[in-house]
Amino acid sequence: MTATITSAPAVADRPVRVRILRIGRRVVVAAGVAWLVFAGLNVVLSGRWWLWLVPGLLPPLAFAVVPAVLTIGTALLRLGRRPLVIALAGLAVGGAQAGFNPATLLPPPGDVAGTHLKVVAWNTEVWDDWDDPARFLAFLRAQDADVYLLQEYAENGLHPGDFPGYTAIERGELLTLTRLPVRRVVALPAEPASGSSWRQVYEQVKSLRVDVTAGGGTLSVYNVHMPIQLDLVSPLSADFYRQLRLRDAARQRQYTSLEEDVRGNRNPIVVAGDFNTSPAMGDIRRLADSLHDAASGDRSLYPASWRSYWPVDLWRLDWAFTSDAVAVRRYEFVDPRGMSDHSLQRIELTVRSSR
Repeated sequence: MTATITSAPAVADRPVRVRILRIGRRVVVAAGVAWLVFAGLNVVLSGRWWLWLVPGLLPPLAFAVVPAVLTIGTALLRLGRRPLVIALAGLAVGGAQAGFNPATLLPPPGDVAGTHLKVVAWNTEVWDDWDDPARFLAFLRAQDADVYLLQEYAENGLHPGDFPGYTAIERGELLTLTRLPVRRVVALPAEPASGSSWRQVYEQVKSLRVDVTAGGGTLSVYNVHMPIQLDLVSPLSADFYRQLRLRDAARQRQYTSLEEDVRGNRNPIVVAGDFNTSPAMGDIRRLADSLHDAASGDRSLYPASWRSYWPVDLWRLDWAFTSDAVAVRRYEFVDPRGMSDHSLQRIELTVRSSR
């Protein structure tokens, strides 16, 4: 008598696998729709609704990676044309907010006639408080910039002889050093009242405009440090949302004052500093829509300047913008050598000759 071996367990497992696959397909389709909605809402709400500061904290690269994974999954699972179109739309909308630099696909900027200058902008992370002062000073001097736009300057951090040949203009944490003749100084949103403490000026002034002589004309350089989005408190507490709303109001006031001054300024313009704003956050459009991103002179596909606790830089929080009268020849982020959590911005530019 011959025994018969059946494959009942395998047959029984087949409906389970089919059910799991069906659920997986639904999850991928739902995730594609959800991502497209989220990416679209980010375009509409970021910079306009205070609560949207929270999703804006995502690493900008996520706006490209997440929809790319969903698009690949949709294609591999053969979910059909409509889910694939939705996934591709999410990739297009999200990818545009990820911070990629399209200038890398174009020829490098050509040279133009005018006055060549070098500008450096850097959030020093509380000056040299946690660094060797001599090493810190040597690093800054080695940049040999015509204009330094420095943030998180510490009170009384500069000493006589530190930068010979430069004029120092400071308002709270903002320090501008220039070896070009100074014509005018404007603190934004307004000049602090006489007798204000250093801390009061620190809280009030987040943009410092200095007009300098360049090539026989006037160049306006803006030193910027926008307020951070939130304090590190529990999101389950009411204080978290109160602080979030207050922070957003402060950011909007500072952005508005800077935007209005820039729009009313007929001089050639350079605006640079720590904006505490990523490419995925709508606030940055307030300047990017009227000025030119200096990244046009960068050869990096994904320019980033801040790493937080990650081993690599994932966020671009530091920006530089120029008006039509200023051409960027080269732009790059420089390793701060452990002296700050922000990379230094080095901008080589030309103030165009007036016709």
